[in-house]
Amino acid sequence: MTGVVLAGGQSRRFGRNKALEALHGERLLDRAIRGLKPWCRTCLVVANDLLPYVAAEATLVRDVMPNQGPLGGILTALLFSPTPWVLVKATDMPFLVPAVVERMAQMRPGSDVVVPLRNGFHEPLFALYHIRCLPLIAALLERGEKQIVRFYTGIRVARLEEDLWRPLDPDGLTFQNINTLDEFQRIL
Repeated sequence: MTGVVLAGGQSRRFGRNKALEALHGERLLDRAIRGLKPWCRTCLVVANDLLPYVAAEATLVRDVMPNQGPLGGILTALLFSPTPWVLVKATDMPFLVPAVVERMAQMRPGSDVVVPLRNGFHEPLFALYHIRCLPLIAALLERGEKQIVRFYTGIRVARLEEDLWRPLDPDGLTFQNINTLDEFQRIL
């Protein structure tokens, strides 16, 4: 599968580009790429503006539909992926528990999407997407819809229930994201 780091967010609440912030001496972007590499022979960074990421050890891909949010980033990733499956991870999710990824990968057969549930809600920014999702995502974006889970009704979704991933990641670190500078300071 191909690893995908979505790095096109505006970081409005954070106040500056989160992907470039260092956590334990490593930029969040680089940390995300490194976290995906054990499972992904290729890693893509998808963003509207690629210039800040030229030093990344990944293939940089500009959003084909700029300013369409994460759904546009997933569309771009699927278009440029050399493999049928992409493992999508938001750049502001600094942790990854390997056993969660392994469990998700096991759930791929017979599915178009593998997505964890946390507190009853989908975690679409840490999920697996198959290239079969492309037409549905494109149709949503053409209608001006940007909510990722809207296309889940038209495909085969394998949901990793919380009672299955929680024993692997008791603190839910895989799904922790950073939206504000205060949240970032708390995890330092």
